Amino acid sequence: MTEIERKFLVATFPDGELHAVPLRQGYLTTPTDSVELRLRQRDTEYFMTLKSEGGLSRQEYEIPVDVAQFEALWPATEGRRVEKTRYSGTLPGGEFFELDVFAGHLSPLMLVEVEFLSENAARAFIPPPWFGKEVTEDKRYKNKALASSIP
Repeated sequence: MTEIERKFLVATFPDGELHAVPLRQGYLTTPTDSVELRLRQRDTEYFMTLKSEGGLSRQEYEIPVDVAQFEALWPATEGRRVEKTRYSGTLPGGEFFELDVFAGHLSPLMLVEVEFLSENAARAFIPPPWFGKEVTEDKRYKNKALASSIP
């Protein structure tokens, strides 16, 4: 599956009702690897995800794993983890967004992502005023890089 998304820093937390879910994720690969292999816990759901390199567009494959599989692999992510709360909502234009508020040494970092059905739609998107600087192509803001950053 192709993931097409733009990512921004958050200038101000948005008004309105948002759905919040705690996430923890760890990386089995390092920031210098050409692919990204991660484990993610979202509430009581567990996933393993493989992502290709890329900025605006990249390949993504996600499969569910059970808690035993997750816990067996989790120790291998030591030193390459992030914890965050993911808020989701819909923008006035109908676009769905996910806003991550990072915990621990990454606090008070906030990033917002918007996924699109096409690259043309992504390029035509005009971010709302509460979005900050765009970091879609900035590898420092990839979760795999943030997970390995030293506090």
